[in-house]
Amino acid sequence: MEWHKYLAKLTKFDQQCGQLTLAHKKIKATQATVKAYSMRQIPPTSLPKLSFSEHYLELHMLKHPELFALASCLADLRQTLIENFGVWHVFSQVWLTDLKKELQPGKSLVLMCGNAILAAQLPDAIAVDDLDWQKQDNTTPRPWRTVEKMDALLAVEKYCEQVDNIILEWAPEQTTCDTAILAFLRTKKWAGKFIVIGERQGATNSQAFWQQAQVNAPPSLNVHHQPFDFISDRVYVVT
Repeated sequence: MEWHKYLAKLTKFDQQCGQLTLAHKKIKATQATVKAYSMRQIPPTSLPKLSFSEHYLELHMLKHPELFALASCLADLRQTLIENFGVWHVFSQVWLTDLKKELQPGKSLVLMCGNAILAAQLPDAIAVDDLDWQKQDNTTPRPWRTVEKMDALLAVEKYCEQVDNIILEWAPEQTTCDTAILAFLRTKKWAGKFIVIGERQGATNSQAFWQQAQVNAPPSLNVHHQPFDFISDRVYVVT
């Protein structure tokens, strides 16, 4: 669905929801996120949880049967962002501030950067992607900054001695290069910070990676990170 039609649909739900404060809050936050990306801006704050509890639906469904359709519409946010803006990882300006504090001083290498939305926010970052995702949901990439078309492992081999941070974003679960990257950095005894954004033993990265990597999810990187649908992604530091 085109993003402006999606916003119009949300506006209609907003008009129907009467005094349902929680519903209005979710609608407004979703609208703000879509509008921000449409202007190539990062949303100022994190999204709230967009789903409704069964208790909430049961409590209000007789007077507001539209809640079920609204819940389905809110669940469409991820696909709307992917199709219109090539956005897979939604983050806020607040979380971005947390990330910048966590990064080591110096350059960063952002792997599988997609449309380079995150890389565009980091000073002195190298954005790399093989652009295979163009064949999927978003066929018209509009990167926010220059993206070097390159395999992730080759990029690590090329740039590891020039960077102090490596960020791996939303690696597909069928990938095999994540374990190769891990092994290469260990062999090199690379002293930088390796950050992985994804769902542990789920929708991102290979099972072998999660089994081999020693990771932690520090509160400093996750307190303002909010998964917004069924994928429980977090921000991990590989140690």
